[in-house]
Amino acid sequence: MHQRRMSLLVAITALLAAGAAEAQEATPGLPPTLRILVATDEMPEMFSFDTSGPPGFERELLESFCRIHGLGFEVVPVRDFDQMIPMLLRGEGDVISGIVDTPARRDRIAFTREVFPLRHMVVTRRPRGPVREVDALGDLRVGVIPGTSWEAVVVGAGVPPERRVSFRDAEELLAGLREGEADAVVMALLDYALARKRDPELVAGTFVGATASAAFGVRPDEVSLLAALDDYLNGMRQGRHHLMLRYLDEDVLSLIAVARRD
Repeated sequence: MHQRRMSLLVAITALLAAGAAEAQEATPGLPPTLRILVATDEMPEMFSFDTSGPPGFERELLESFCRIHGLGFEVVPVRDFDQMIPMLLRGEGDVISGIVDTPARRDRIAFTREVFPLRHMVVTRRPRGPVREVDALGDLRVGVIPGTSWEAVVVGAGVPPERRVSFRDAEELLAGLREGEADAVVMALLDYALARKRDPELVAGTFVGATASAAFGVRPDEVSLLAALDDYLNGMRQGRHHLMLRYLDEDVLSLIAVARRD
């Protein structure tokens, strides 16, 4: 099994390298340099800011897209997530990486096809046990990050404003949970799985809200860019799964599959 997986990864790498070699100049209709808006607290397995190591799943996808189309690649770090969409609309970036496709956001920006499925879940930290019922959130202090889908799910679950504790980013959110400033938080399943590698005391609870999709976000008027990204992601449907194996273990991928079925 291990040998077969490595063969697949080698094949994907060769395919991406071949696409890069074929690109001689920028594809007409696309920006000469693709500026990627990325949250500064993004997990390195998904998008790494350290260019000396593995790029991370989403960064590798976007870098390969740029190579294939002969585009430059520029990272625009964003500290406050609620500024991500305004920055995109002001033209301070071309693509938002690592954003959840929601109806409210679709009123403002356009989304590519799904990059990977996503579920939100309640997370606590030992010695507190798991939260097994969504209704129990109303009796807890729940950490939120303004402007994120994590916050939107908490609001949708009926947690009153006085029970919500705001944090600037995921690093501060998890620190607040660790230090007792919040009793629970709601995170995307994938972020929980990656965070638990760094803090084994985190405890998974019930799922909250419906299955969603993580995608790339672009301005509504960037029709050519949206079409090119969709074509690329469609061609990488199988390759994306195997690419994720570089950064996530099989237990995490199994959790994602279970969340999608549920």
